Amino acid sequence: MSNDATGLREELLRRFIESGERERLQEILRSRLHTSGWQDRVKHQCQQVIRDSPGGIATLTVDDVAEAVTPFARESVPEAIRSEILEDIRAFVYRVLPETDP
Repeated sequence: MSNDATGLREELLRRFIESGERERLQEILRSRLHTSGWQDRVKHQCQQVIRDSPGGIATLTVDDVAEAVTPFARESVPEAIRSEILEDIRAFVYRVLPETDP
């Protein structure tokens, strides 16, 4: 990535955070995931990882469970939720960079 692209990316991230858009979208994401049952599915997956561990919970760390469950968690985000959040991020970028065409 060139320095110009890196600078643009850093500037977009700065504006995303400072504008409050990041926090707003995180709250929407949390709410949508909760109502979709995603959190319950991830919790169940965590419990399964612990049950399937040869030494049980005594031999696992939080990092071990997180590492085992993260791929499942990412893959199981409902497509409608993923699309909604990505569209909101795109809309933010287009507002910040009005010369960018959708």
